[in-house]
Amino acid sequence: MHLPMVQQGSRLLASGLSVCLLATVGAGCSANNGSSSPTATKSRSSCVLFPPVPQGPAVVTAGGFAYGVNTVLDKVVWYKVESTGVLNRLGDIDTEFQPTFITAHRTRNLVYVANFCSNTVSAYTIGTNGALTLLGSVSAGDQPASIAVNSKDDFVYVTNFGADSVSAYKIEANGALTLRQTLTTGGGPDAVEIYTGPTDTFAYVANFKSNTVSAYKVVAAGAGAGTLEATVPNAPFSADLGPNAIALHPTGSVLYVTNETSDTARAYSVNSTTGELTPAPLLPSPSVPTRSGPEGVTIDPSGNYMFVANGQGDSVSTYTLDPTTGLLLTTGPEFAVVDDPEGIAVDPTGKYVYTVNRNTKDISIFQIQPGGSLTALLPNVPL
Repeated sequence: MHLPMVQQGSRLLASGLSVCLLATVGAGCSANNGSSSPTATKSRSSCVLFPPVPQGPAVVTAGGFAYGVNTVLDKVVWYKVESTGVLNRLGDIDTEFQPTFITAHRTRNLVYVANFCSNTVSAYTIGTNGALTLLGSVSAGDQPASIAVNSKDDFVYVTNFGADSVSAYKIEANGALTLRQTLTTGGGPDAVEIYTGPTDTFAYVANFKSNTVSAYKVVAAGAGAGTLEATVPNAPFSADLGPNAIALHPTGSVLYVTNETSDTARAYSVNSTTGELTPAPLLPSPSVPTRSGPEGVTIDPSGNYMFVANGQGDSVSTYTLDPTTGLLLTTGPEFAVVDDPEGIAVDPTGKYVYTVNRNTKDISIFQIQPGGSLTALLPNVPL
């Protein structure tokens, strides 16, 4: 939800929650409640919380577990994902102050968490029963807001909202992180997305304060492999007002960016060779209307449907897409979510949508029906 700076920070501290639906190949399920207390770089009381940081889009891989972060209690929580889509809580583990974003490696049993108030990134291994074990934490820039894994090159990229930068970390053999690089972005980088094309890989960053999308080419080989270089033509690219979340169509042909202040989702065509973004050929505009305050966006694995979480509008917007081109076909119905849905994800089977609701501190579950409509599965699951 878009709010004045001071009001936004108070709200973020009071109830910030985010979720990553995650299922690692070959992992089972355990009720083990891990416990570890990493040492944060500063106390919660010393952290000034005021930027409009969303609880970014969930990251979905393959398997059977869901992992979320509880910003109030500074914990990572894990759940078993049942075949019905229901989440059963199994345990939790401590992290540092105000974890706001969680992601996972696609092929290795690793989870990474951006801790907004501590200015750190925490790394965890996933056990054979799904439980997490802390590997350690590394320093980030000021107010790390979002995080993405480049599984191809074993790198993690973190946007630092307060520092206007993106940091690149090498994933070592044991899963720990080593800082390799920090680059300047636009103002208030709020989300990062990785695109692996036929020849090259690119990283895109939504900059909330400067209303732009930055783009970087991932170095493919040599000593710098996995680091970023600012060589994408004509970058940064104009966005609508308040870009804060990104989703890439499974074909890699279209990138969608939600804009919290404009109440839109803007579509960009992706040049698979250069990484350059151009306005997608949608009429009357490449910007698709949403409800008030969109803060999360996700696309189902088939590429048929897109879902947008509208924080201020207390709803999820639905859209049908061309699975071949990635372009919007129709705008579907709205579905009410109480209260303040932000993070949003589709499960690996493409059957269920999960939203994290900031004010009620829980997760809503929806079943995807033919045509992309949603049916709520009650009750909500507490975080």
